[in-house]
Amino acid sequence: MTTPALARLRKLFPDARIIVAAREWVLPVFSDNPCVDGLLPLKQEKGINSLSARWNIAGKLRQEKFDMALLFPNSFDAAFTAWLAGIPVRVGYAVDMRRMLLNPAVNVPEWKKERHEIFYYLNLVDKYAMRNHPEIKAGAESREPELMLRVSRRAADWTDKLFARAGISGNDIIIGFNPGAAFGPAKCWPVENFIKLGHMLTGSDELNSAKIRILVLGTEKEKETGDQIVASMGDAALNLAGSTDLSSVMAIIEKLDLLVTNDSGLMHAGAALDRPLVALFGSTNPVTTGPWSRKSRIVRNDLDCSPCLMRKCPSDFMCMKGLLPRQVYNACVEQIRRYTFNKT
Repeated sequence: MTTPALARLRKLFPDARIIVAAREWVLPVFSDNPCVDGLLPLKQEKGINSLSARWNIAGKLRQEKFDMALLFPNSFDAAFTAWLAGIPVRVGYAVDMRRMLLNPAVNVPEWKKERHEIFYYLNLVDKYAMRNHPEIKAGAESREPELMLRVSRRAADWTDKLFARAGISGNDIIIGFNPGAAFGPAKCWPVENFIKLGHMLTGSDELNSAKIRILVLGTEKEKETGDQIVASMGDAALNLAGSTDLSSVMAIIEKLDLLVTNDSGLMHAGAALDRPLVALFGSTNPVTTGPWSRKSRIVRNDLDCSPCLMRKCPSDFMCMKGLLPRQVYNACVEQIRRYTFNKT
C-alpha cells in the first residue's frame, strides 16, 4: 500500500535517488518498480531488538549517505535506527513515543480511521513536501492512486513449470485460498469453512461445468491448515503454503482467476495484480485496509462490535463464524461469472 506514495515521491522529486530499505523477504514488492532506483536488504539478525543489531542496521544505512529517510513503519525502532544512522532528515508520523527522533514529525491526520491507508502514506509525502518545498503543489494529483506490483520473469517461469507439473491448464478456473493473516486469528475465517467452500466450488453445477483447481497459499504457519483444506479434495486442490517465497506467490496470484482471502498482505498483492477477489473481513476495517481494487468483493457481517481491531476475539467470533460458506460461495460464483467465464 506504500507504492502510490513512492510514485508521488518520484513525481515530486524526479531527480532524487530513491532506495527502498526493508527486510529481504519484503523487497520483491518493490522489484522492477519504475519509481525505485534500488533495494537495500536489511537482514533480520538474531536479537533484532538489541542495540547491537540496530547498530549493525544503522551502519548499513550510514554507508549509503542518505539525505532523508521516509519512515512508512510507525514503529519506534524504525525512527530510532534512522536517527542512529545519522540520516539528517527523518520524516514520519509522531506515534509510538518517537516525536523527538523525527524532523519533521507529522501529526496523524484526523481522518485516519475514515480513509484508506493508501492516503495515510500519501499524506506523509505531501506534508513533508508542502512544509519544506512550498513551491511544490503536493496535493494536486487528481487521479485515483494506483498500486504498483510487478512479477519477475524468473518467478513467472517457475509458476509455469509448477502448473505444468500439477496438470493445471489454461482452461481450468484457478482459485486461490489464503486462509492466514499475520495480524492474528481474529482476521481468519475458520478452516472448516474453507473446506466446505472448496467442496462447494469443485462440485458446483453453476460454473458451466468448468474444471475448478484450488491452490492454498500462505507461509509455513499455514501449511497444516492447507493440508486440512486439501485433504479430501484429491487432485482438485494443491497445498502450496510454506513452499513459496513472496516473489513466487506473487507470480501464482497473477495467474489466478479468483482469490478468496482474509484481510492480509496477499489480499493487497491480489488487488495490485488486478485479480478478482473475494475478501473476508471480521475484526478489521475494510474502509481503511480493504483491497484497493475495482475487482474486489468484500464479504462481512456488519456487527455492533466490528471492526474491533483486536488480534483475538473476546466474545463469540460471530464476525467470522457468521460468514457462512454458502454466502461466500455465492460471492465467488458472481466474481467468476463476471470476470472469468470467457475462459470456458
